[in-house]
Amino acid sequence: MKKVLMIAYDYPPLGGGGVFRTLKFTKYLPQFGFQPYVLTVKNPMYTTKDPTLLKEIPPETKVFRTFSFEHRVLKAPRLLNINLKWFYIPDVNVGWLPTAIHKGTKIIKKENIDVIFATAPVWTSLLIGFILKKKTKKPLVIDFRDPWTSSPFIRYPTKLHGKIERKMEEKILQYADHITVAGSRIKSILTKRHLHIRSKITVITNGFDPDDFKNLKKQQANKFRITYTGSIYGLLTAKPFLLALKKLTKEKPNLRNKLEALFVGNYGRETPVLVKKLKLENVVKLIAYTSHKKTIEYMVNSHILLLLITVKGSLGKGILTGKLFEYLASRRPVLAIAPENGAAAKIIKKLKAGKTVSPNNIELIKETILKFYENWRQGKLNETTGDISQYDRKFLTQQLVKILERVMRRQKNNLRTQFTVKR
Repeated sequence: MKKVLMIAYDYPPLGGGGVFRTLKFTKYLPQFGFQPYVLTVKNPMYTTKDPTLLKEIPPETKVFRTFSFEHRVLKAPRLLNINLKWFYIPDVNVGWLPTAIHKGTKIIKKENIDVIFATAPVWTSLLIGFILKKKTKKPLVIDFRDPWTSSPFIRYPTKLHGKIERKMEEKILQYADHITVAGSRIKSILTKRHLHIRSKITVITNGFDPDDFKNLKKQQANKFRITYTGSIYGLLTAKPFLLALKKLTKEKPNLRNKLEALFVGNYGRETPVLVKKLKLENVVKLIAYTSHKKTIEYMVNSHILLLLITVKGSLGKGILTGKLFEYLASRRPVLAIAPENGAAAKIIKKLKAGKTVSPNNIELIKETILKFYENWRQGKLNETTGDISQYDRKFLTQQLVKILERVMRRQKNNLRTQFTVKR
């Protein structure tokens, strides 16, 4: 089997949305002739964990965990409203770099690795991949799950800080043999800023794993249930939905006992405050982060699923959150509070998988919730049936395999040419 070293900070037993892309690649790569070797962190500073995901790592995968010089206390300046970018470039996880470089070099030489794959965030992972390529001359594929220096969630304290990271990003992009990105918007951002990468960048979206939807506990909800799963942070907010829900239950008080809204996961600090302020405690249930399987059970036992993309402007239009694909696989209609002509809205419209409403239109959000409720009450709320095979994790892994094989062939041809010239 060909061998790929996958550099990923986010890997089980860590949980959260960033884990699944790499986990599912490692699950399906052996079926296409690649043995994954995963280089990840031994002592992550993040508390979101899901040990049940460890069972999904296939026996062919060899996982190496190295110590990182980091701790949650390093985030303490944020409590004082001090930007962490003052101290850490490219991110607060840069303490992982020295041990990962040391271990990665050993793995590549001992196991005769064919190709390196590094996924981010965290951005330190790309820096590790870059250095390992320079040291070992192995081909490198880098993966952007989110934008880096153009991210709306990053604030640089000075122009110099921004310039340093943009130069770092440019150098890594230039040196990489190929770039994969999780959405068209990320590709557009990168190619506009770095024209030279247009011939070596490919969109591989996130997706769903059919195996995750097997052997689930089905339990019919007594009330009309709307469920949101995942994190709410930064510029994301549940405020438009909660305001619409407040408006609806005020106009139709009888609905307070006939519907419920669930927020499952890291719902942030603002959401509980809004629920209390709007007096929606008996309508909205806040459920702490739970296992991936349990989260999917909440999805399939709901009547509609809530998607929140409340980032304003062109950045919001480009967001293609990973949970959308599991929403589609659950076959439940989606209520997307998101830009109406954005990337997520286009997929939902194409697959006839639900309804998208602008975050600014509280009245229409209210009416849409009511319409979904009435359809459910009348037995007209049907499962969605669109063809979602292109988002199957196995199919997506096959797309990655084609890229890995391409960069490996290119390097062999280059080495053959160099050898011929020398002779």
